[in-house]
Amino acid sequence: MKNILKLSIAFVGLILLGTPALRAEAPPAPPAGQPEHGRGPGGPGRPGQMMKRAAQELGLTADQQAKWQAINQQEKAAADAIMKDSTLAPEAKRSQLRAANKPFADQRRAVLNPEQLKKFDEMRKAGARGPKKDKKDK
Repeated sequence: MKNILKLSIAFVGLILLGTPALRAEAPPAPPAGQPEHGRGPGGPGRPGQMMKRAAQELGLTADQQAKWQAINQQEKAAADAIMKDSTLAPEAKRSQLRAANKPFADQRRAVLNPEQLKKFDEMRKAGARGPKKDKKDK
């Protein structure tokens, strides 16, 4: 009788312990074409998405878009080389990435016509990446 009681209590305990795991829901699947981790082309705030937004807001022609895409690929290759350099400290990598960005930014600006350049500068001043949050909001 004692053994049946002990087994019953152990069985009920196991069921209670396992219930949360059984009820846990899997995270929702990412939209088609978007990697699970939210990065890569088409991910929120990623270069592919920013390129689409710039193309729409600036009215880039197909030729300008192709030139910007080529510049993006060159910039990515340069950034990857810096990031793979294991001899650099994180702060040194950040400063080198900022320095490497300048020539590519200048190349992108050279592709734009004067009207687009004016709009581009307005977008940058307005914070094209979205409003900055106050640290108190965190």
